[in-house]
Amino acid sequence: MRKFAAHFLFPGNEKPIAKGTVQVDSSGLILDIIKPTGPFREEAGLEFHNGIICPAFVNVYHEFEPARFYRKFPALRPFESLCPERLNTEKDLLGWLKAIQMDNQNISLEQLIRIFTLDSAKSISLDKELGSIEKGKRPGLMLISGMDYQKLRLTENSHLKMLI
Repeated sequence: MRKFAAHFLFPGNEKPIAKGTVQVDSSGLILDIIKPTGPFREEAGLEFHNGIICPAFVNVYHEFEPARFYRKFPALRPFESLCPERLNTEKDLLGWLKAIQMDNQNISLEQLIRIFTLDSAKSISLDKELGSIEKGKRPGLMLISGMDYQKLRLTENSHLKMLI
C-alpha cells in the first residue's frame, strides 16, 4: 500500500481537500481517502508532495470532432483559440489548462480539473473506473506543482508528474 498527500487533494467529484491523503494498492486501486480533522501529521510510509494531487487527465479531445467536442464541453468553447496544436499527453493538456487560467481569472482550477477528469470520463462512459479519486477506482494520480497555492491557480511555471 502507498499513501500520497499534498497541499490539496482534488478528487474531481467533490470540493478540494486541504492536506488530504489517498491510499492506493500496488495496482493503483484507491483504498481510502482521508480528510484531516486536525493539524497535518506525518506518518510512516506517507509521501507528502508540494502541490495538488488529482486524478489523471482523461484525454478525449481526439475522440470527438472539434464541433462535437465543444458541444460536450461548452465551458471550453471560449478557449478554443488557446488549444495547443498537440493534445497527446497529460503535459499537453496541462499546457491548455495553464493558458486558460492565465487568460481568464473567472474559471477555477477545480472546474478545469473536473472537465479534464470526471466530465471527460463520463463523456466516454468510463466514469466507473476513471475521472475521480474514489474508493474502488483506478484513475491514476497526478501531482501538479509550481502554482499559486493562495489563489489555487496555475502559473506558467506549473508542471505535472505522474504518481501512478
